[in-house]
Amino acid sequence: MRSRAWAAVLAGVILVAAGVALVRIGRELPPVPTPTATAAISTPSPAPPPSPTPGPFLYTVREGDTLSSIATTHGVTLEELIAVNGLDDPNLIHAGQVLVIPGLAALPLPTSTPFTVPPATPLPTPTPSGPPLVEIASVVGAGEPGAETVTVRNRGGAVLLEGWTLADAVGNRFTFPHLTLFSGGEVTLHSCSGHSSPTHLYWGRVTPAWTSGELITLRDQDGAVVDTIVVP
Repeated sequence: MRSRAWAAVLAGVILVAAGVALVRIGRELPPVPTPTATAAISTPSPAPPPSPTPGPFLYTVREGDTLSSIATTHGVTLEELIAVNGLDDPNLIHAGQVLVIPGLAALPLPTSTPFTVPPATPLPTPTPSGPPLVEIASVVGAGEPGAETVTVRNRGGAVLLEGWTLADAVGNRFTFPHLTLFSGGEVTLHSCSGHSSPTHLYWGRVTPAWTSGELITLRDQDGAVVDTIVVP
């Protein structure tokens, strides 16, 4: 019996000690903060731009108008028209005078759209005027060394005359130097001496090259006949 009593007392002491420890731990622990609700931040939507307030309806008086006819046309009384415009004499109006029509509002002007300049149409790329059309235009002064000339003309696209020849049947032959003959251009060959240019070439002969009645032939660099002429 005595051992059971001591066992009960010991169990009671242990329970009391455990309670004291729990109380002490509870005091030492920091309080758990209560979560607070976070308010949602909303971005206010931008307010739409205010609609334009329509202005008063204005009427410009024309020749032949009377105040009564203006009031009737716009569905207002003569008295209202006089009052809103502050007219002293309803019979005294003139062409060009601007009147306010009561009860009516002018329609708002439409929003203007910025004018966009359309892109410029590109100019067409210049193209050649077609294949060359070279011909012997004239022979002048045949038989006279100082006056003898042959003129060659191009009525087509540009052509390089380098290697082309002017020749007769007896062996007189001139070979063109590096020279471009453009559309509509001419070059004159002088049999005598001189300083050559893009439009005048000098053969450097002391005797004439051409004889009246003979045939002069113009050939290209490949020897193909381009044109012929009988010397006048």
